Amino acid sequence: MRLLFHLSGEHPRLPRAEVEAVLEGEGIGYELVLDDKPSRLLLMEIDGEDYSFIERLALTRWVGLVVSTSNKIDMVADRVYEQIKNSRSFALRCSEKIRMELGRLLKDKGLFVDLDNPDNVIHCMKPKDTSYTCISLPLKKGFNQRAPNRRPFFHPTSIAPKTARFLVNLARVGVGDTVLDPFCGTGGLLIEAGLMGLGIKGLDVDEAMVLGCRKNLRYYGIKGDIILGDALQSEYRGVDAIVSDLPYGRSSYLTERNLDLFYRSFLDKAANQVKQKGYVICVLPQKIEYMKEGLKLVDRFELYIHKSLTREIYVYRKNRGF
Repeated sequence: MRLLFHLSGEHPRLPRAEVEAVLEGEGIGYELVLDDKPSRLLLMEIDGEDYSFIERLALTRWVGLVVSTSNKIDMVADRVYEQIKNSRSFALRCSEKIRMELGRLLKDKGLFVDLDNPDNVIHCMKPKDTSYTCISLPLKKGFNQRAPNRRPFFHPTSIAPKTARFLVNLARVGVGDTVLDPFCGTGGLLIEAGLMGLGIKGLDVDEAMVLGCRKNLRYYGIKGDIILGDALQSEYRGVDAIVSDLPYGRSSYLTERNLDLFYRSFLDKAANQVKQKGYVICVLPQKIEYMKEGLKLVDRFELYIHKSLTREIYVYRKNRGF
């Protein structure tokens, strides 16, 4: 199965990294065929015929099932029709010339155009020298509906759903795996993890946050183990991944604590909590140089928030037992 991903332009590297991390987390084999950065198109050969994994993606605008690489419009129409002949309507996202010709051929085959609510959306793209005609596959995101201010419990430090979603995805977890957020706050990361079918555990030193997090999880029908506790004293062990947006700035948790020492202590603790080959994803307000046998830095991303704030995303992998 060949899929074409139209990536968002929100970051130069994160969208592709998210796609690859989700595939690895779901245990799906893939081969990169094309990475065309100017058009933000990513073409992959995916093992199997199940494309449900795409519903997890946060930083992809659309995904299309490639049905033709021909430049002959009549051949393209035949291939498209074979895929959508049991539907009634379609919309074309192509150049005007192709839209007129392909649209006419598909209408001659009994289909009709619906620009408002089509059964199928067909994309025609030509990155570099090859034409790709693909049928758009459903992406269900709903980030606006899950905005922090729409939850029963709100706090201004709450992480945005889209950010939470791709952070969890970077941890390369699949259904049945368990994610721990030791600074869970209002539960933004855990909500996204739970909605993707992952087991969740969380803790926070603030009792109001723990109660609020539980309320938010219940609102979305998500079950999880959320407790009051100190992340550096936590007894959790054997989780598949740890994903957390660490406290910073004027957080009461950091009163009289050295930030650099605190972050290093967290990573020391995380290295003992995550399973062999598990991932630790942490968001920090600053760069940190951390090396420990068994916990390897796999990647790092700078995430621009606004002109006075840039966050650092660190992706660690546990390579050996402690």
